[in-house]
Amino acid sequence: MNIMTRTNIYLPMTVLLLAALAMPAAAQTQVPFKGALQGTDQDGTLNFPILPVTTTGTGTGTHLGEFSFKEETGVNVTAGTATGSIHWVAANGDSIDTTFTASGGLADAPPVCPGLGETFLRIREFHTIIGGTGRFAGAQGLFIVDRQASSVTFKTCGSFDGTITLPRAAH
Repeated sequence: MNIMTRTNIYLPMTVLLLAALAMPAAAQTQVPFKGALQGTDQDGTLNFPILPVTTTGTGTGTHLGEFSFKEETGVNVTAGTATGSIHWVAANGDSIDTTFTASGGLADAPPVCPGLGETFLRIREFHTIIGGTGRFAGAQGLFIVDRQASSVTFKTCGSFDGTITLPRAAH
């Protein structure tokens, strides 16, 4: 093989390799992020009008598989709104961290969660992914959690749906 032929082969290969390495992270694709969760709420001491609530639970979701979570929420009992954060942990220890704003009120439909009782709340949380570890390091995304919760039995369950952009290494 002469030098001219080698150059004709190596140069295009080098250009393709450099172009692949130079692709920006913004070109990554958002993929569906959804699942179901259930847990137990524990109310803290009311510092009117804010009631701290800690929720722990488990679930199953896309990209997470089986997971556990811990949610820390400050509920404004006067306004029916809340802000908080959740630490989601996959079975292998990889995690996602989110912050959220929420609103809620008395439910106007039958319960979908077992053990809620007669009176329960419906809650809608708007989540932003702010960080992660392992395969979720650098992840971004937005999703909504719709759930029901009882202030009598302290049970909660619901679902989440949105999108996540995973780091290139996770694909």
